[in-house]
Amino acid sequence: MSTQLSELGDPIATGRCAEVYAWPDEGDQVVKLFPPDYPIELVAAEQLACEEATRLGVNHLACHGRVTIEGRLGLILDRVHGESLTTTAERNPLTIRSGSRTLAVEHAKLHAAHTDRLPEVRQSAIAALDTAPLAFLTPAQRETAVALIKALPAGDSVLHLDFHTENVFAHDDGHTVIDWATALRGDPAADVAATVLLIRDAELWPGTPWLKRVAVQLIRSIVLSTYLGEYQRLTGMTSTQIDAWRVPNLILRMSTLDIASERGRMSRELVELLEDQS
Repeated sequence: MSTQLSELGDPIATGRCAEVYAWPDEGDQVVKLFPPDYPIELVAAEQLACEEATRLGVNHLACHGRVTIEGRLGLILDRVHGESLTTTAERNPLTIRSGSRTLAVEHAKLHAAHTDRLPEVRQSAIAALDTAPLAFLTPAQRETAVALIKALPAGDSVLHLDFHTENVFAHDDGHTVIDWATALRGDPAADVAATVLLIRDAELWPGTPWLKRVAVQLIRSIVLSTYLGEYQRLTGMTSTQIDAWRVPNLILRMSTLDIASERGRMSRELVELLEDQS
């Protein structure tokens, strides 16, 4: 007997690309439900990444397959037991720095896992140049971008590429990571650079009041400096290594989300960086 959307009740979480509902058939599972027109290949890619991360021990919320509910694809996942690092910090601001250090520790653990089953980050960034949001680049700028990306280091670490405090949760006696939709493999510095972009440059939710924006930006700066300091202390990674991945991360961010409020400034920065390489 098929499940109906009305049986799921209200979503327990809502993101840009999906809603999460309690799964009625199992007490400790959820269904991550995508919009009606969401590409099946993206659902399949997220399922593969989630399963691979579970196999490697860096994800503790197993995927239990795919479902279709009233024309919408979904993934059945284990339910997380705790709260995100973001929620913990909002509840107790004194945990902001310790939570940021936890973010670094969990990221370093993730990068210690190696795979050949996920797409490679450099190849994905080059392919993203052919998407509509990057059509503003001239042929010369595209050629420069390809050359720059190909010159970056190879690697086989698991990369999450959406790694921030809202995607790291307390779970059982430790922590776990959610939302594997963007996962790839490659040089860990690519993933750290993605986290820098997310914390420092990603837009806040539309409609966020001005005063709250100021407060959030201040908190973000504390989170970023603490996270980077701890991650670099743990791994020895340099700022130069991280900065080298700025161009592919701008390309991947714009190609996957193409957020109107980010488009202008990220386009300008990308062009400036590419012109500097010419």
